[in-house]
Amino acid sequence: MKSTMIIVSHVVNDAVTHGFVPAAKAMDLHVVLITDHKLSHLELASRDSHFNPDAILECDVFNPLEIIETITENELKPDAIFSNSDHLQTSTAICAQFFGLPAKDWSVTLKAKNKHLTRQVLNEKALPNTQSCLLHRHSNVALGMAFPVVAKPKEGVASLDVQRCDSQSELDAYCDAFWQKYPNAAILVEQFLQGPLVTLETLGDGERLIAVGGFDVSLSEPPYFIETAADWNGPNGIAHREACLAQLKAFGVGFGVCHSEFIITENGPVLVEINYRSIGDGREFLLNNLAHFGWFSTILGLHLGRRLDGDYQIHGSAYVHYVVAEHSGVIDGDSTSFIQHDGDVITQQQVLKTAGELFQQSYSNKDYLARISIVSPSGRNLDQALQNALNNFNLAPTREVAA
Repeated sequence: MKSTMIIVSHVVNDAVTHGFVPAAKAMDLHVVLITDHKLSHLELASRDSHFNPDAILECDVFNPLEIIETITENELKPDAIFSNSDHLQTSTAICAQFFGLPAKDWSVTLKAKNKHLTRQVLNEKALPNTQSCLLHRHSNVALGMAFPVVAKPKEGVASLDVQRCDSQSELDAYCDAFWQKYPNAAILVEQFLQGPLVTLETLGDGERLIAVGGFDVSLSEPPYFIETAADWNGPNGIAHREACLAQLKAFGVGFGVCHSEFIITENGPVLVEINYRSIGDGREFLLNNLAHFGWFSTILGLHLGRRLDGDYQIHGSAYVHYVVAEHSGVIDGDSTSFIQHDGDVITQQQVLKTAGELFQQSYSNKDYLARISIVSPSGRNLDQALQNALNNFNLAPTREVAA
């Protein structure tokens, strides 16, 4: 009888539909997807043979009690419950613990997701930190810190609605615009951290926490924080990897996959955020191509109770370039997605917008026109492959659209 893997998901996401679900099927598991977007997942399954879970069930996945009820009412006997969603780590962890399965500590997932709690934990544990303040609409809280600052949603995702503010007037304008869209959401204001951005990718089995590597990240010009490129195992990340890993361990991260970000200040690394799931924006597929082990299957194996025995550091060279739209408009051009092999150099271009599409700039990773990922497990230089891809790319918004 096959072991049952339950994957909890929100909206349709490539990492789940073309990463974790196919990996689970290849592991000969009975795969059940539980989502609050059943119809869109069923539609994808009807036209894409790579996405083929054994069942797709629907409930409010933000409520762990409903997930538990869905599992029990369908008489499922799960061997693992897993999610790769930022939003669903806590509800998934609670469900896994309810069924006595390997799980992340739900209190740690909550503290990681809520950026205000993250800053509180860093203070309590005397870890490197930056000054912060939580703002609510109609509150009159004194900021108590010098500009520049970074304003962001308390429970935001990636760079969406994140902005540097260099003055009180800029912060006031940000708050007004944000609360028009999200009147009940809180804003976290943090002292701006000066320095380069690095990521740390880790795997943990509850006993060992392993740094598999990380990216040195390039960002757009202020006031926004759009990632424009990422270099695997760049010099900044390598130099500060052990210090970053020690901070994660002290925070409480220890099980499953985790993607965290740090600013390398003149005094060393300071945590920006913990995303207690796999790295996204296509870099999970890059790591799957680069690693000497299956990225997706190894992560799922941890939730089945498997241990991390052996070497899980990922070597070789890899680079990701994001083509970012510079303004709103109608997308024009004919560039398409492709995968190209030149020896062990693999170039993959994934087009994220289509010709004729009406595009509205958001100053986040939603502004990506395409993602160009290049890997070489043997560590070859990737500059020429990147230049070749960029020379042939021609998608762009051609007509500005009023906001």
